[in-house]
Amino acid sequence: MSTKPLVHLTTEDEVKGKAKEIFEQVKKTTGNIPKWMRVMANREDIMVGFFSLFQATMGEGSVDQLLKWKVAYQISDLNKCDYCVSVAKMQLKTFGLSDDEIAKITIVEDPREKTAIKYTMASTCHAYNIDQTLFGKMKEDFTDDQIVEITSVIGLFNFINRFNDSLGVLPDE
Repeated sequence: MSTKPLVHLTTEDEVKGKAKEIFEQVKKTTGNIPKWMRVMANREDIMVGFFSLFQATMGEGSVDQLLKWKVAYQISDLNKCDYCVSVAKMQLKTFGLSDDEIAKITIVEDPREKTAIKYTMASTCHAYNIDQTLFGKMKEDFTDDQIVEITSVIGLFNFINRFNDSLGVLPDE
């Protein structure tokens, strides 16, 4: 399978303004510009806005970053987004999780994590019809700002999963 996206991969020379600053920042931090970002930069305003949303959602907040990456992994796995599964898996490994632990993300002992994972699955598979008992459990286990943060992770990764899959942004082989 080709790892070339279906649309133009924007180069560093083609981006301007805030998008160029973001490219430089990401390259300095990680050593490269991710394919999704280079594809999204075809519309620089969308890439800049998404990058800002990504930082606000996945950065420090009221929800532990490890839990947010577990949620991101679960969504990406449910949606079969190979690119995002690989990114989330890499992030989970930075938190010290093994491949075996990552494979068992839905089998958790911590009751709060279990609730968050169930909510993630429900929100991804049938957000229009979430069981009120499950949402009640979310209200017991998390504050309103934490529920908004978890739901934002769910929305963010459902978006980027669809974006990457629709435009053929696949992991490098």
